[in-house]
Amino acid sequence: MARSLETPLSGCTIDRLRVALVAAPLETPIVAPFGTVTTRHNILVRVETSDGCWGIGEAWGNFPPWGCRERVDILTNVVRPALVGQTLDDPTRLYGTLTQAMRALANQLGAPGPFQQALCGADIALWDAAARRAGRPLADFVRGGPSPRHADVYATNLPIQRPAAIEEMASKGHTRFKFRVSGDDPLLIDRLREARSVAGTRPMMADATQSFRLETLRPLADALDALSLDWLEEPFLVDDERAYIAWRDETVRPPVALGENVYRRAGFRRILDIVRPEVAQPDITKTGGISEGREICREILADGRRACLHMYGGPVGLYASSHLSAAIDGMSWVEMDSLPNPLFEMLLHQAPSIDDGKLRFEDQPGLGDIIRHEVFERFEVR
Repeated sequence: MARSLETPLSGCTIDRLRVALVAAPLETPIVAPFGTVTTRHNILVRVETSDGCWGIGEAWGNFPPWGCRERVDILTNVVRPALVGQTLDDPTRLYGTLTQAMRALANQLGAPGPFQQALCGADIALWDAAARRAGRPLADFVRGGPSPRHADVYATNLPIQRPAAIEEMASKGHTRFKFRVSGDDPLLIDRLREARSVAGTRPMMADATQSFRLETLRPLADALDALSLDWLEEPFLVDDERAYIAWRDETVRPPVALGENVYRRAGFRRILDIVRPEVAQPDITKTGGISEGREICREILADGRRACLHMYGGPVGLYASSHLSAAIDGMSWVEMDSLPNPLFEMLLHQAPSIDDGKLRFEDQPGLGDIIRHEVFERFEVR
């Protein structure tokens, strides 16, 4: 019988926490509303136990690039001393312990986001280690029983200037597609119509990355609705609740999605009650780890909304998100990078396998043997 989360593991001690910062230069920079990305960064966390077990996690460090060092410093100066010597009995208990240990300092620095992101990386590593010790795939360990060996995914960050990217992604096994759009693009509707003609009836989404104002989006409501988008993501600044409420009350519009910049259960409870998006998008490397992320997902589903895990980082976060999605009935799609990402080539033994819109993973303990063994020897921050 699979071990459930409510069944504590027999005790073993966490005796090491290691942090790696990987930098992968891009041949083609990514131009985002916040700036230009010339290098993809990835923050990896590895916990090791007294009985030789280990687990790996990913902390969010996508942007800005100079923010990665702060997360690394939090992991080494705050998380490491709080975890080493603890018993690996229940990842959720340890998540709570770390939350309390970090709370005062996060408040003092006025930086709950970076602290939460560092905590998420450690939390995923703890779950991976606990699942490996139990001899179960992470999805089975989270569920407390057998789970599918795949998760539904969608290709993200497609350039709206190149609708043909849909077929490029389809040739790699994708069946769902999300475009990056800008609120100041005068040709936006025409571009989306062209993309829809290529996509046909296949699911298509648009991510505005907080680039619209309410007064500029309202005139486009009818045209956007006619495109049959599964969602329009983060059209406004995510702290502009008034704009989201006003847009929600439009009689004709595409569904709204947001959540990657919302933190912890209290934050999601607020947007579910006030903004009421049709799609909520927690990111387990950023907003809640697995310990809190699974509860967030359950609340989203209980409210009758779609739960689609956000993921725009490295392969550990992608596979961890996919295991969590597979472990909870009713989950929708996991976001998956579509642009060339050298992190995957640098870190993975083999490229992800996408078949009919599903990311498949092996029947191995924890996250499986996905990461090259020399990663921490090459990139560990010492």
